[in-house]
Amino acid sequence: MESNGCPECQLSVAVNEAFDLEKAVCSYGFFMMPPNLWLSSSSTLQRPLRLSDGTALMVCISQPPTSSSLLIRVLGIGTLTTENQNFLLDQVVRMLRLSEMEESAVRGFHALHPQAKAKGFGRLFRSPTLFEDMVKSILLCNCGWGRTLTMARLLCDLQSELKGPPLGWSTLQETTLTANGICVETDDSSPKTPSQKDVKRKKCSKKPSNLPVNLVAARFSEQELPFTDVKQTIVSQTSVTILTDAEKSPMNLDPGLCLEKENDQPLNISKANLSEIISSPESLTEGYGQSSVLSTGDFPTSKELECLDEMFLAKRCGLGYRAKYILKLAWDICNGAIDLDSLESSDGSPRLNFSELKELFLKLEGFGPFTCANVLMCMGDYQSIPADSETVRHLKMVHCRSRCTIRTVAIEVEEVYTKYSPFQFLAY
Repeated sequence: MESNGCPECQLSVAVNEAFDLEKAVCSYGFFMMPPNLWLSSSSTLQRPLRLSDGTALMVCISQPPTSSSLLIRVLGIGTLTTENQNFLLDQVVRMLRLSEMEESAVRGFHALHPQAKAKGFGRLFRSPTLFEDMVKSILLCNCGWGRTLTMARLLCDLQSELKGPPLGWSTLQETTLTANGICVETDDSSPKTPSQKDVKRKKCSKKPSNLPVNLVAARFSEQELPFTDVKQTIVSQTSVTILTDAEKSPMNLDPGLCLEKENDQPLNISKANLSEIISSPESLTEGYGQSSVLSTGDFPTSKELECLDEMFLAKRCGLGYRAKYILKLAWDICNGAIDLDSLESSDGSPRLNFSELKELFLKLEGFGPFTCANVLMCMGDYQSIPADSETVRHLKMVHCRSRCTIRTVAIEVEEVYTKYSPFQFLAY
């Protein structure tokens, strides 16, 4: 099959009658991070996915109004083997949490929270692979949301320089984006990715160097909203660990801790409910790294990152100290020290219990309580609610806990949300 002169394959995945693609996608801040692109005008999710050999190609996911299945258009290729069809579908199932385990979680949460059921809320968007979720969780730490989006975009642009744009990318650039009134722009303020010959690599036999880590940075923040508004489902909170002001010194900062910084823009989603976000999610991305346009590449895999030079990656993608942890993670995966397949099945269901996974993740370099909690949430653990000053404000405003303080917030969070166990994060 061809579309506009470009080879194309079509796949489908069955969904239940209550499933809503818009609500499943526009449910958590990762949907705004490149290479994801949500087009509200056509209710379509566009991004690259991978074939089993690592080839990236563009995919468009939509929900036909009269169908009980999602339509998945795979661009740039005319035929797909059964292996590659299943490989692509597994990535879609993981992103949209369509596994039986996640379906069961949605039913369980809705039984405890009728308001959520009425709103059609019960899924949190995630990446097609665990590695992408792990790296993006690192990108959330110690910086503003705008910088997080920019780092993700620059990583995708770098991947394109290393391997070329995904199959079918030019077709979407010339047709779909134009049809939806979106222009591909270049941010002249961002450092330019060098030509492929200039990309610096290091010998694969060497581990990333242990450079000092600058932990003085920022956190992204948001207005506290009731459940009917977009709150934790757009931007995750900070670390489970509660620090007093006296403890918030550079010597005590964890790589997974987020603190406020004057120079970073917070992502304020004041009084914007879920239906408004779904109808115009692009409004959230304005001024935050141009994540409303199609990235030139896919999010890089561990294999594509492991041999890059640490200093080059840090400067090229604005990662700072995060480059060290990302390269260490990629190196460990490629060299067998970390086996992601032993942690998660192909549809995104965890193979270990969450306490075992938490213990494992906390041993990884760069994975503090916040990063670990976010990865576990991506894997389906909704029991933990990070507590910080924003949580205090939320409890005061929404739950009338006027006496709540940073010292009592953990206890009060438990009192308010225990009734939703094991789905406290979803209720929050």
